[in-house]
Amino acid sequence: MAAAIRTYERSTVPGRGDCNLMTMSKAVKITNKRKGNLRIDLSNYGNTVQWLLSQLRQDPQALQYSEWCASIGSLYGEIWNQARVKTHFSSLAKELGCDASPKELLFVLQSFYTVLARGVIFYRLDKIQPVDCSSIHEVLKCIASPDFYREQLGVQNLLPELWGDGFLSACGEEEVSKAFQPVMRLATSLANQLRDSVSSWANLLTNLYEEIIPRQIRHDLGEYFTPYWLAERTIEMSGFRGDLKSVLLDPGCGSGVFLLAAAEMKYQANKDKSPEEVMKGILRTVVGCDINPLCVLTARLNLVCWLAFKFGLPLPDVKINALHYDTVFKRPASEQFDDIDGILPDGCAYLVGNPPWISWNSLPGEYRKQIERELLPGYALFDFHGQEAQLGHSNDDYLVTFTQVTIHRYLKEGGLCSFIIKQPLLTNVSGKTFRRFSVRHVRENVRLGVKEVADLRRVNPFGIGNETAIIVLKRGDRTVYPVPYETWSKSDGEIVVEKGEAKPSIDRDITSSWVVLTPDLKETEFMEGNCIYEIRHGLKHDVADVLIVRPLERNGDRLVVQRNSEDDKETYEIEAEAVYPFLQPRHVSAWKIEGCTYAIIPQRKAGENNEERLARTLPLTYKYLERFKDRFMARKSRIFTQKPFYGLFGLGTYTWKPYKVCWCGLGFKPEFVVINTVRDRLLGERLPIPDGTIYFIPLDRKEEAHFVCALLNSELVHKFLSARSGKSKRGLSKKVMEQLSLPRFNPTDNRHLELASWSLKMHQGLEMPDEERNKMEYLVEEVFRTQKEWQQGIFSFVEASHSV
Repeated sequence: MAAAIRTYERSTVPGRGDCNLMTMSKAVKITNKRKGNLRIDLSNYGNTVQWLLSQLRQDPQALQYSEWCASIGSLYGEIWNQARVKTHFSSLAKELGCDASPKELLFVLQSFYTVLARGVIFYRLDKIQPVDCSSIHEVLKCIASPDFYREQLGVQNLLPELWGDGFLSACGEEEVSKAFQPVMRLATSLANQLRDSVSSWANLLTNLYEEIIPRQIRHDLGEYFTPYWLAERTIEMSGFRGDLKSVLLDPGCGSGVFLLAAAEMKYQANKDKSPEEVMKGILRTVVGCDINPLCVLTARLNLVCWLAFKFGLPLPDVKINALHYDTVFKRPASEQFDDIDGILPDGCAYLVGNPPWISWNSLPGEYRKQIERELLPGYALFDFHGQEAQLGHSNDDYLVTFTQVTIHRYLKEGGLCSFIIKQPLLTNVSGKTFRRFSVRHVRENVRLGVKEVADLRRVNPFGIGNETAIIVLKRGDRTVYPVPYETWSKSDGEIVVEKGEAKPSIDRDITSSWVVLTPDLKETEFMEGNCIYEIRHGLKHDVADVLIVRPLERNGDRLVVQRNSEDDKETYEIEAEAVYPFLQPRHVSAWKIEGCTYAIIPQRKAGENNEERLARTLPLTYKYLERFKDRFMARKSRIFTQKPFYGLFGLGTYTWKPYKVCWCGLGFKPEFVVINTVRDRLLGERLPIPDGTIYFIPLDRKEEAHFVCALLNSELVHKFLSARSGKSKRGLSKKVMEQLSLPRFNPTDNRHLELASWSLKMHQGLEMPDEERNKMEYLVEEVFRTQKEWQQGIFSFVEASHSV
């Protein structure tokens, strides 16, 4: 570990650029305030939704439903089959008084949104250049007509191929006007609230969408939208200052918020030039792409509104460079759309945006096959193989693939990429590929130099549990560690930045998880090394509603149980021998176990094909498992593809060790406990079994287990772990814990025995006086330092031997 420690510097101004964080904090407040003022009760528009649904069913061809289904295939895949998604859509359909499938309802709601969004922009721009429309029907015809945008606004390509005027031609004028009267009334009201400043409408259209599509459904679909202030800051971190000739590309532009921010920055930086020159420069050099036609429409509406406010109407027959285009495969949505090579013949100097946050396994099947077929022959996109891949470490976020491919295909040599990413890509095991900071292609290896990182986890810009960071990469540079690493937090309503540095936790492995250089990291360096103890995770099964049971009563050697399912209240009789206390994260605390669930465990080790023996020795249990065979067979993970059908993972001789030092593997909860055989009211003597989200050290001796637990629960070890953990989803993973050089238990060392005795007392719930606790902390440090001195002595001896 490098010795250099950088003292953190609290600042309201970032390390580079001239963006004042006080201003940014104000922008955050304004954004949140505006969003809070926007409330749309969709149930008030149930009649419009029902009318659109009826039109869809009467004439799906007129509404281009099949084209829409084809377009979203690469976005949502088979998500419609998920029980959670079906439940959320069903609940919304009932609220709106209609009986629609999830896919039908989403189409109708998106159609509703496109009419409302175009209506808002129409009524707002009507104040700049009035249009002679005397009825709702005429307004609807205008906003659905490419000719209107071309002739009245001077925009060639506002509408993508979807959401034309099909619903207008399907029925009479009076019927259409009646259906959309409340929608147009709302559009007029919203348009009157818009001012000319970019911050007034930058997030309005996305906020509208968020009001129309409930949060649960948007999250089911993986739809999150970037606030304007965050897009602006992400661009600024790249070093972009608005040069009119510099080409900027957002390869997954969504609603166009990055394009708006870039356009505004260019406009402000070039006020000394003529409006015509500025507008032409912006239209030529600010480019965005997305595979979602709804996003493309929203981005174009946003940009047209911005252009109208800045340069007036009509525009001089302009073309908006927000393209319906797949940047990963370099493929336009249809032949009528421009290819990006014609727009960016020399690539871009700045690549910015918020790439899609989708896990590899969540990608639509056909899209995943396209990646395997078209990209994997040319790119090295994965680092995990064999068992590591089966355990999910290869479950790299699609964000990694998207980032590497778009940098390789579009960013010039020496160009800068500033992306919003998942912070755990820097600190988790699964981010190994990303942390290579290179694009490995069959023809070349492109180095990416990390210039700066901003950790936004404490700010939580998306208002959910997403762990967010901004990273700036320079194509062709080598990453030099440590790298600048800012940590953002909120304080008294303002954003405060702590400047620091970060580096790989293992100096000899540049792909190892990052650590932020802090005083605690330096102070606990003497505890670093390789953990001599085996670290395991608990049982993985993926069928909680079958294997997790509720024991009700015992009849001899039989147990009456219920499934862990709200939909199944039936009771089942199985052999008590097959059931064990099952520990989940909520049951594990420092020094104690608080409760448990129960699980059927039909194997002794993973891969054991004991089906014939189980059917013979535990026939009731086997019959129960066989009844739900389809649930087992439906498990997606490859670790469950071997026989028997009920096969489990995370089972072995280590599972049945009499003592285990356990801790929660989710989040960052450094609380450790020793578990061993317990006496259960219905089961009798049983060894509790940890689930797959609990890690443990399996041991044979009681004293050794308590010695290890005493070390792990000490303040010193907590400080060590806190300095090295990313505190993300797996904040105390095996990789993190393996960096701690735990001393081996020595039964002849009184200090070791004293620490073991202390742990035993703590497990018994005895109160420890401060004096004794301080003594134990002193012993812990002494034991670690003694080991370090011994290791250094061995190293010196070996080195001296080699020099003789």
